[in-house]
Amino acid sequence: AALGPPESLRPKDSSLVRLKGAGLTTHHADSRLSVTLPEDGTYSLRVTDAQHRGGAEFGYRLRVGPPRPDYELRVVPSTINARAGTHVPLTVYALRRDGFDGEIMLGLREAPRGFALSGARIPANQDKVSLTLAVPPVPHDEPFELAVVGLATIQGRTVAHTAAPAEDMMQAFFYRHLVPVKQLMVNVAGRGGNSRVLTRAPLRIPAGGTARIEITTPSARGLGKVQLELANPPEGITVQSSSVRGEVVSIVLACDAAKAKPGLQGNLILSAIGERTNTKQQKKQPTVQRVPLGSVPAIAFEVVAGRVPST
Repeated sequence: AALGPPESLRPKDSSLVRLKGAGLTTHHADSRLSVTLPEDGTYSLRVTDAQHRGGAEFGYRLRVGPPRPDYELRVVPSTINARAGTHVPLTVYALRRDGFDGEIMLGLREAPRGFALSGARIPANQDKVSLTLAVPPVPHDEPFELAVVGLATIQGRTVAHTAAPAEDMMQAFFYRHLVPVKQLMVNVAGRGGNSRVLTRAPLRIPAGGTARIEITTPSARGLGKVQLELANPPEGITVQSSSVRGEVVSIVLACDAAKAKPGLQGNLILSAIGERTNTKQQKKQPTVQRVPLGSVPAIAFEVVAGRVPST
């Protein structure tokens, strides 16, 4: 047991995202192992308790049969405070089971007018996606309850699941868990600026090369320049430079071919940050206050091989 099973019998279904999906079940002594028997024959199975507490009062389950591909969804965060007319980032996790690796389309179920998702797709072979939620342009006194749903094709069938709202919580300064809660609530208050993406999606970024995005920035009264920053970008994709022409910000993204390979897909989330200079303080040097203005609608991207013609 100390050496573990041979390579042909080792679990094929392990995933860090699956462990995060265990919620508050922080002790993972109860294992879920999935193996494929390599050939016909007689096999023996022995179950032991890691805490040496096994016995007749404990339950053990063994299923022998074909895989049952499926998935579950978690959406983070579960509570959102947004300014009217802005976009806010969300993350949706896919907890895949029994070899299901297809894409999952996302949407809102019976959402009030004004709510919409951008970048609402979990690509095949990926366990999560960052996307943005557009909120109505008018503030509201009461919070809204939303439901994110997923649709996927599994063995020729359309399978729909509702994403469980969750919070990404840390345990012991290291482990992270997606802890489910009852509702996904959105509070829309105040008013904010609205950004638009002018570049056609999906953005094709050549591995080892660069690509350009053009975005209109929100108008913010009393602010100086507005900057755009990548929020939790995929490894290997960075902002190389940016320039401003009127209300249009042009951003050049660089792709490190050693870290981001052709075929990588997902969304880019850009956060708008305004700067306000405070000259009233009695100091020699005025201070600069950074003011968050919300996010740009999620920009779908794909890393490709070779050069991409400039547009």
